[in-house]
Amino acid sequence: MYPKSAVIVGGSIAGLLQGLQLKRNGTDVIVLEQDPSEDRHSHESGVTIGPSVVSILNKYDATGRPAAIFAGYMSVAWRKRLRVLNRPSPRHMSNWGCLYLILRANFDGMSSETVPEPPAPKEGDGTVEYRRGKRVIGLSYDKDKGRVMVQYVDMITGVEDSVSADTVLAADGVHSSIAKILQVPRRKDYSGYIGWRGTCPEHLLSPETVDYFSNRLNFTLLKRTYFISYLIPTETGHVEPGKRLLNWVWYFVVPDGSPEMATIFTDINGTLHPNTVPHGLINMKLWVNQIACYQSQMIAPLAELINQTPHHRLFVTKVGEAQVRQASFFDDRVVLVGDAFTAFRSHMGMASEQAARHCWQMDRVWRGEITQKQRDREATIYAQKFILLNRLIGLGGLGQVVHVLKVIWGLLLMSTMHKLGRV
Repeated sequence: MYPKSAVIVGGSIAGLLQGLQLKRNGTDVIVLEQDPSEDRHSHESGVTIGPSVVSILNKYDATGRPAAIFAGYMSVAWRKRLRVLNRPSPRHMSNWGCLYLILRANFDGMSSETVPEPPAPKEGDGTVEYRRGKRVIGLSYDKDKGRVMVQYVDMITGVEDSVSADTVLAADGVHSSIAKILQVPRRKDYSGYIGWRGTCPEHLLSPETVDYFSNRLNFTLLKRTYFISYLIPTETGHVEPGKRLLNWVWYFVVPDGSPEMATIFTDINGTLHPNTVPHGLINMKLWVNQIACYQSQMIAPLAELINQTPHHRLFVTKVGEAQVRQASFFDDRVVLVGDAFTAFRSHMGMASEQAARHCWQMDRVWRGEITQKQRDREATIYAQKFILLNRLIGLGGLGQVVHVLKVIWGLLLMSTMHKLGRV
């Protein structure tokens, strides 16, 4: 059965999906979020909403707000050829901030411009709290009582406190505090390339360019570099034509530890960032030179999109992946979910889909349909499959043929081992 109480460490998409499901099933939930800011919806970037996320929203969302824009096709442009592939591939594309605010409205009733009138709790809902600015510093387990104690410190006041629950879900991302406390071995790798990212308001683009990018996930392949682009809602939830955003990512090879890497990740104030240079802090001279080197290779719609993207909507991040081999601890009372368990390269936008799948997997555990061990095995197989598929897309788009062949071999080997029951 569902636990009577739960603590969720991490208040982003993965944590909120788990929290909403637990709440709707009568569990009392406390979310501990390290970020002390009043809201966390500054990530104006695109995410793919897979079938598991759609199912969660269909079952538990009470706001009625649309969370995504439908895209019916996947298209590929190659160098100056506008379309060399165009096939049906239905999917839903969303905005991180929009999805976050819809989930917050459902979970703890937070109002925003996206959801100005949050829904009231439903009959049978558990009680919930969203505690921001709380960094977890310790974890202990009382085996006799079946309770897990979580110690945390307030990021503003420095005051330490604790809370206990039947279940603790670690949804605190690739830098998981829970995983560190438990000393869980983690493989974390830089992919060898970065992602320049941005969003352009639709009204800044010509109708022809908007039409070219509409209703599809677009891949644009240049020489040893490539772009992914698609339409997303605004952070405030606008999905109507004329008010949407065109989201894009430009994958570009940069050797780790190189002078080029240091230059790109040093912001306008001279600060060197380890993973991401946030919006508004990119060195614009560097960005202008980046565009100048590749603009002659771009198709006209892409060139317009990149040049029309406002500077304050640009950021750059390193692309990597991370994985742990063990998901459950303390007699299955503590479980790593979402990116805390496995973080994919960003090519397929699978982070939210994996998080939602983890929700449905835990639902089956709590309903007695599968054991925790079966659930963990299922999560591991899924993670390994999409680690390889994301590598395949990324390395293929960058033209790294030898590495692509190695990944294909890995997929074939994994499929064979799975059929033989050895994974």
